[in-house]
Amino acid sequence: MSIISKQSRDLAFDNIRGLLIFLVVFGHALEYFRLSFPFAQFLYVFIYFFHMPVFIFISGYFSKNVQRGREQAVRQFLLPYLLLNLILSLIMLAIGKIDQILILNPGWTLWYLYCMFGWRLLLPDLIRVRHVFILSLIVGALSGFLTEFGTYMAMARTFGFLPFFLAGYYCTPAHIEKIRHFPYRQLLSMLVLVIGLITAFFWVKSGTPAEILWGDRAYALLELPLWQTLPADIYLYALSFAFIFVFLTLGQAKHRFYTTWGQRTLSVYLLHVYLVAPLVEFTEKITNPVLHLSLLFGGSLLILWLLSQPIVTKQLQLVLQRVTHFIMPNKEKR
Repeated sequence: MSIISKQSRDLAFDNIRGLLIFLVVFGHALEYFRLSFPFAQFLYVFIYFFHMPVFIFISGYFSKNVQRGREQAVRQFLLPYLLLNLILSLIMLAIGKIDQILILNPGWTLWYLYCMFGWRLLLPDLIRVRHVFILSLIVGALSGFLTEFGTYMAMARTFGFLPFFLAGYYCTPAHIEKIRHFPYRQLLSMLVLVIGLITAFFWVKSGTPAEILWGDRAYALLELPLWQTLPADIYLYALSFAFIFVFLTLGQAKHRFYTTWGQRTLSVYLLHVYLVAPLVEFTEKITNPVLHLSLLFGGSLLILWLLSQPIVTKQLQLVLQRVTHFIMPNKEKR
């Protein structure tokens, strides 16, 4: 969901983003259905093992111009977040889902924008800290002990997902090439996929809450013993990084039907919640679970297709540019 110029586009990364943005939409479409259908819960858990960690890794990879990133952080992320979060809050207030407007509690998917604002803003200073990547892993795991870390200002996710952002920043094109030409990459990728599927199976079978995968709350709020939550968190870090390896090895620089999805992820990510909610409402009363799942899958594809149309992305960019320019007009150079 980074803003990348056409000249610097890498089709392999576009293809990875294209697959991931579909999983983001489909995963959100499963949000309520999964509670009554174990196979949907299995799919949901499996998707949540990796879709945002890989996305955030890619965001970090394309954040290497740290000073420009800091300068543009307010325009690119904070102002769009404030605008869209206000709109979402008003809608949720109107339909009775909330009883007050929440400015600094990101609604649903908008936490990503707020986290990106914080990461881009702090990155020039973070990279000056010794062993900051290792430190971020320790802080990310231990932040679950702090009950004040939660949805407020997306604090829990800011710290919890920071290692993936930093890993992307420190990853170089040379590293990517080595991964893509690693001798046993296909075998290792298959092994990671199998481990992920087995983990998702036992996760659902044991009744472990999928909410752990959201990364937005303290261990104490999960109603699970510490010996189970902390090791699970560490294991999830390892599994998520393994899936980053999988996507980097499988991503090919060839134009696919989903390449354009990956080139227009920002509009899909920001707007899909307004279409997923009606889709979930429309399919809610369908009693056949296979038909229900099929409609959610097809509806997610339709939403993705609609929101990745050029007219949608252009209009969204135009609106965001006008709003940010009104609030922060460009100073004329003398």
